[in-house]
Amino acid sequence: MNRAEEIYYLDTSALVKRYVSEVGSNIVDEVFKDAYRGVKVLSFSYWNIAEAFVVFDKYERGLGLDAKKLLRDMLREAKTLLRLRKLLVIGISPSILRNSIELVLKHHMYVADALQIVSARRANSSILVTGDRRLAVIAEKEGLKILCIGNR
Repeated sequence: MNRAEEIYYLDTSALVKRYVSEVGSNIVDEVFKDAYRGVKVLSFSYWNIAEAFVVFDKYERGLGLDAKKLLRDMLREAKTLLRLRKLLVIGISPSILRNSIELVLKHHMYVADALQIVSARRANSSILVTGDRRLAVIAEKEGLKILCIGNR
């Protein structure tokens, strides 16, 4: 990974848009294309993988999509990007949880959203990509640049 490359941290709402057509999917697709072209590095946490599968499962029950296939597609693409050194996956450490809890207390937010902000910082992210407007507002207050997609 080249230090000059921008790191785009994808929260779960953004990550899901890569595999399920939603408002904002076209923007996420462009971010992924930039990673494949070598001009951006993507990042997300292990938490996002698990949370995305929960969303895929809801789509399976509601729209008949194949949740396991969506997960396989996501993991296959993650493996490819890791091999290309264009993906940074952030683990869930005790310090990330501690810092997330501090944000929960400060902003009265969901711990999953706080974890996105802390993980984006840990990745030295240039931009947090999210479809969650409330998360975007709080992340901006915390000093992150935002690419807000979607309509939540």
